[in-house]
Amino acid sequence: MNAQNLRTLLEKADNKLSIFTSLEILNQYNFNEQELWDLIREFLNDEEKVRLFICPHFQGYESGIIGCISDENIKIKVLEIVLRKKCASKDDKISMLKTLDTQTLVSFLKANKDNENNIQPYEIVSLLDSNNQIQFVSMLETMDLTLSEKKEILVTLNDDVKQTIDSGDFSQEYKNTIRIPTKYRNNRKEVLLDPNIELETYRGLDKLMRPIFAEQFTEEQRITFMRLCDICPNLQVLSSVNNQYGVASTGAEYKEAEEWITSILDNLDPEYSNAQKIAVIDNAIGKRISYSPDMGTEVFDKYDSRALWKIISSGYGVCNGIARVEQYMLERIGISSEIIRSANHAFLKLKDIELPLASGEIVKGNTILDPTWNLTSNKFGGKPDSFCISYEEARRNDIDTDGKDHNCHKNDEELKDAILSLDEQSLRQLFASVGLADKDGKFPISDLEKKSEILHTFYAKEPEQNVSKQFLLLAQTYPEFATCPEETTTILKDILLSSKNLEFDKCAINRVYARTDKEKKPILFVYIDFGDSLGKRFYFANESKGEFIQLPQEEFVNQFECYDEDLKNSKRS
Repeated sequence: MNAQNLRTLLEKADNKLSIFTSLEILNQYNFNEQELWDLIREFLNDEEKVRLFICPHFQGYESGIIGCISDENIKIKVLEIVLRKKCASKDDKISMLKTLDTQTLVSFLKANKDNENNIQPYEIVSLLDSNNQIQFVSMLETMDLTLSEKKEILVTLNDDVKQTIDSGDFSQEYKNTIRIPTKYRNNRKEVLLDPNIELETYRGLDKLMRPIFAEQFTEEQRITFMRLCDICPNLQVLSSVNNQYGVASTGAEYKEAEEWITSILDNLDPEYSNAQKIAVIDNAIGKRISYSPDMGTEVFDKYDSRALWKIISSGYGVCNGIARVEQYMLERIGISSEIIRSANHAFLKLKDIELPLASGEIVKGNTILDPTWNLTSNKFGGKPDSFCISYEEARRNDIDTDGKDHNCHKNDEELKDAILSLDEQSLRQLFASVGLADKDGKFPISDLEKKSEILHTFYAKEPEQNVSKQFLLLAQTYPEFATCPEETTTILKDILLSSKNLEFDKCAINRVYARTDKEKKPILFVYIDFGDSLGKRFYFANESKGEFIQLPQEEFVNQFECYDEDLKNSKRS
């Protein structure tokens, strides 16, 4: 039976609502959704239509029911209830709002600055038909909207509306906004950049702008785009990772990162060789960027940690993102490299690079540069052991002290030609030539090692005092140590709290987060069991104070929590 048969049944029924609320009856008829709404609109009054909201088989069809209600006041009351429902999707809520007549919609938007639902006025107006859009625009100045909200509405109007509305009384800013080109993508209107339109016109339209691919900009384009990023700091700037585009930074992050990149590249001595320039860039990256401290936790963002300019702005990334940062900077000065991936890591192969040897000889070929493995050394002034090494040497470094091969650099096919390697003397000489080591090739970290050893000797019989002094030495040498937990952990394990210099029953260095922190930002902690004489001690790195703070065990447990993923990993191991 079809919709006409259902209409006949409704005409004869005394209780028409009972037919719509009976799924058993409705299932006997063959009709489409539009036919159902037409019948509801014709045979039920508004009060009866409202009662459909509690009917199980109408759940999820709230926008259709609202569209059938004729009394705008009833519709508003129902809308206010439905919009508060957390189960309703944003698209459903927008569909409900667009059923209002223009005057009611204007009144509703005036009364409901809908921040809670995160629905922007333009998202509703852009879905209205052209006639309703024209009516809406005529009342635009009567509404309590920001200038940005008004511009978002104007720029997303239907093309025919833009051409036909009388803009004679509009401000010049409105007229310019209407002229901005747009294009649909994924059922969403996006703002396009037009070189003939003054950049200032785009102010306030950040979230509507089509994402910009900015890696291949010329210098002139880069300068212009940085001006746009000042005007639209929240626009999306896309970069590539794993040879695919899609990881986004904001305009503000792009500008900050590009200013930093420029400060590094513009200060390179033009007389430097490519090898010297690479040394300066690799060191600068280590000083600026740390390995993402929440990698492997439930709050880790795999996109943010790989977005080129966001990494530089935030100071945190993971291996393939960090490798892309260095590759991008090298590209800017004409040095060719390739990102190489193993099963669990990413790094660079430098191509046809000339390396100076201590003997005075210049050798040329392909070599490996691992900016991620160099982070700790560069940050704390050490010798970067993964700077211009051969594939054979990289594979040796993959094997830990227990003989386990972690295969971090294993890629025989793509790295068989990476045979070039700087010997230690040549490396020290290279870094000395750019001021990153002294004239004898000694790196700054040797001072930290020497001072640490003196403390170990002086406080040999006072282990707790020794640890406190080691922490103080770290804070004095590198005040920002708490912001780079991964690299600080390495320094603590390899130098400051090395078990060969300090006696304790157990030492654990890991991460936790404050129980009061909703973002679960990682905090470095150190646990030391000094044995029977002193017992257990807990220390955490306080970023604001720039020091390690000791807490009693009970207080430490009350203040901090472990990540779920870390707990799972500890159980598995």
